[in-house]
Amino acid sequence: MNQRIQNGRTIGLPLLLLWLVTPVLTAVGRDAPAVRVNRVRFVGELDFSGRELQAQLGLKAGEPFSESTLTAGRERLLRFLQNDGYHLARIDSIRHRYHADSTRVDVTVFLTQGPRLRVGGLHLEGLPENEREVLDELRTRQGDVFREARLQEDIERVIRWFEQRGYPYCRVEVHDLRLQASKKPGESEVDVRLRLALGPEVRISEIVIRGNKQTQPHVIKRELGLEEGERYDQRKVDRIASRLMKTGYFKWVNDPRLELKGDGSGRLLIELEEGRYNQLDGILGYNPPQGNQPGFLTGFLNVSFRNLFGTGRQLKAVWDRKDRDTQELQLAYLEPWVAGLPLNAAFDFRQLIRDTSYVERGFGLGLDYRFNESLGFGVRFSRVAVTPDSTSARTLGIPRSSRLNLAFSLTFSTVNHPLNPSRGVRYLTTLELARKAIDRPSLPDVEPLSASGTFNQKRVTVDLETFLSPLRWQVLALGVHGRVVTTDEPFVAIPDQYRLGGTRTLRGYREDQFRGERVAWANLEYRYLLSTESRLFAFVDAGYFFRVEPGLRQDVKVERVKLGYGVGLRMSTRLGYFGLDYAVGEGDRLLNGKVHISLINAF
Repeated sequence: MNQRIQNGRTIGLPLLLLWLVTPVLTAVGRDAPAVRVNRVRFVGELDFSGRELQAQLGLKAGEPFSESTLTAGRERLLRFLQNDGYHLARIDSIRHRYHADSTRVDVTVFLTQGPRLRVGGLHLEGLPENEREVLDELRTRQGDVFREARLQEDIERVIRWFEQRGYPYCRVEVHDLRLQASKKPGESEVDVRLRLALGPEVRISEIVIRGNKQTQPHVIKRELGLEEGERYDQRKVDRIASRLMKTGYFKWVNDPRLELKGDGSGRLLIELEEGRYNQLDGILGYNPPQGNQPGFLTGFLNVSFRNLFGTGRQLKAVWDRKDRDTQELQLAYLEPWVAGLPLNAAFDFRQLIRDTSYVERGFGLGLDYRFNESLGFGVRFSRVAVTPDSTSARTLGIPRSSRLNLAFSLTFSTVNHPLNPSRGVRYLTTLELARKAIDRPSLPDVEPLSASGTFNQKRVTVDLETFLSPLRWQVLALGVHGRVVTTDEPFVAIPDQYRLGGTRTLRGYREDQFRGERVAWANLEYRYLLSTESRLFAFVDAGYFFRVEPGLRQDVKVERVKLGYGVGLRMSTRLGYFGLDYAVGEGDRLLNGKVHISLINAF
């Protein structure tokens, strides 16, 4: 029994000591200094400096040393050498020598560089004689350093070349890589042999659309850029989904799928889902009281039928009340694909009642030709007549006039979403030439600012928007816009000047609060995307306007720069596309801004 107790004491004492010492050792281990790199050295016959190799290895003097960093750097170093033609390079070993205090380590890398490989020749077996021009597109050329990534890019080029020429099932594989001696010391040559299998040549004999309920099939097919009976072209097929989405008719479009039929021709299957392409758009804005003027509501109503009866025809009606005494009415109709061409014909009518001082009426006829899904050109003829009331004719000197306009426009768009883009560019520029006729005033005591007769006018507009996505779900949106009108008249009349201010130009100010013969504004937004159709954003707007007003003794130049800022929300709801902006202009208190509410209901 005593022996058992003594044995128990003999076994228990070391365990007790270990239990007491372990926390101390653990604490010491936590506080121990990290091992740092003292020196990195490379051994071998090398064509690179130690600094270049050390940068790839990722170990620098003074930085912490770890096995994981060394492992990642080893792979990175080998890729660097292979990309420069040293495909036979290898790392023989890596040795670490720790200093006496165990806080520093010297790393020695034993590296065999091997010969540098150059391209001795590139051969493409199975290439038809009439398609040898594809070889001119390849970047892997005799005498160049052999790079595997470049060879893979060339294989993709060959595949794309034949996919665009009716061979969607073509394949290219590396058949042989043969090493041979080179005349240059320290180098070898590799003879590259590729094998091409074309597969069957395919023509599209049938295009099948699935998922359309209202849009007629021929309306969809004319937007594809590819027709039945045409030879298969991968470039055109890749653009189909983008072309259809830009029509605004569809919620989503899958990439087309090719099916080979028994007779060797192809069936192209396109699956999609129609969206709500008709639109009811409303805006309600409140302008707070200023001085003795009470606050008031403004309104905007836009009803658009963008795909009438599934034919692609469009009908639009707009009513817009900008302030107490100003309202606008617009009607427009568009007929697409005139004579079977990507040519749209449009007619529009507009009536504007401005501050009860004059009425402006006009109509226009336009043609727009689309070169592709991104680029378009337009021409438009219009006539505008201005009829002032007697008070405005006396006090403002606005004469009765009419204007004939001929405008040319250029559009370019690469945005990836019509409502909530995250990348791309949208550009529109217009040049308008006009001939204006001014009638002699019917009131004998009215002196017009311009003499009676005919005058020339020129208008230039530029709109540029760009969208960048530096981080996921975040977008920077920048818009720059400009308007200029010039005339032979002594002054640019008030009805001919541009307006600035409000929801669609300079937020934080009343609708059309400012006017000028030269107007410009910029909108910068930081957006956080909540979904593909919803976003939160903060914005800063800047606006500029300039005009010359006649004075009793001398002309008066009016030139101003205005700033506005605020926050907003755009959200897709069951009721429609909801928008809310809160904007503050110059001189406004933070809580005295302008609120703009919009709702776009699609049906």
